[in-house]
Amino acid sequence: MNAVTPYGYVSPADPAELGWPPIFPIEIALRVAPIKEICDAHNITKGEWDHLRLDPGFQNVLAGYLKMLREEGGAGFKLKARIQAEELLKTSWEIIHGPDTPPAVKADLIKHTVRFAGLDASIDQKNNAGLSSNNFQININLGGD
Repeated sequence: MNAVTPYGYVSPADPAELGWPPIFPIEIALRVAPIKEICDAHNITKGEWDHLRLDPGFQNVLAGYLKMLREEGGAGFKLKARIQAEELLKTSWEIIHGPDTPPAVKADLIKHTVRFAGLDASIDQKNNAGLSSNNFQININLGGD
């Protein structure tokens, strides 16, 4: 585990890291094993767990996964897919920062990451396109056939 700061666990090598393994709160929400076993699998000590379980950021993430399980049908599948996506971010990070990766591949991975994170302004523009339209329509029904 990385060094503890007032803001949780940090990795100076990768600022995209959450401060805990991305799969960790998902495993807790899915109750794949007792918490002690999940912590042991991730080399998280009791002291680190005591810190994490009180961390507001971690609590929010865990609460979101628990809510997803309660409210959405098939959420177990969605959470498992999210586990895979989170783990694939590591591979994406390595490819983007790899010295032999072609610039076009790096650019494509960066664009996809921004889009998947919901930071792509073009998505908002597409979603709001119908709302800001200048279309105007009047229908007059005079009765009869």
